[in-house]
Amino acid sequence: MGRNYANHAKEMKAQVPKDPVFFGKTVNTLVTDGNPIIYPKILYDNQEYNQVDHEVELAFIISQKCKNIQAEKAYEYIEGYSIFLDITARKMQISDRNINLPWYRSKNFDTFGPIGPKIVPFSEIEDPHELNIELKINGDVRQQSNTKYMLFKIPETLEYLSRFITLEFGDIIATGTPSGVGPIQPGEVIEATIDQIGTITHKVILGE
Repeated sequence: MGRNYANHAKEMKAQVPKDPVFFGKTVNTLVTDGNPIIYPKILYDNQEYNQVDHEVELAFIISQKCKNIQAEKAYEYIEGYSIFLDITARKMQISDRNINLPWYRSKNFDTFGPIGPKIVPFSEIEDPHELNIELKINGDVRQQSNTKYMLFKIPETLEYLSRFITLEFGDIIATGTPSGVGPIQPGEVIEATIDQIGTITHKVILGE
């Protein structure tokens, strides 16, 4: 999800949306806890595109095929929760958006979707909208918030998305990032933490 925290929309100089905003990330982006995030050399060597940003998010995982879900029944279709990092080639995203192209390529480089450290079962988190969320780079806090500040909560998110898309078992819905997003560099270590889920740790390395 994009712009699901008002303070993040503000820092990106974007309007707060009236409806949930979605975009797709592909399977090649996924990488599990402890594995490196690859900063593509094609971005690093190009002054036009050499900014890659971190975005920490709460993710929920779909438990069964579903379509046209009512908000009050949304939790019947959630397997559990995890931490997700939406890594974004920011300069590329802005450049594409400015000429009315989609965000696709800036979001879908290999390893641009770290997830983990596990899926916490739905039953173990009483309220997913009361979780502290934090991201550190080399031990310094860069993002710090709480999931209660989501503009669109999980039930209405699932209701809205399932109007348009048939969701399948194992689909991952990342619920957007709070303010504080910023650039990462090769050699840095990212730690992302969400209450009751844990921490994922990833070193940023330069690709070939």
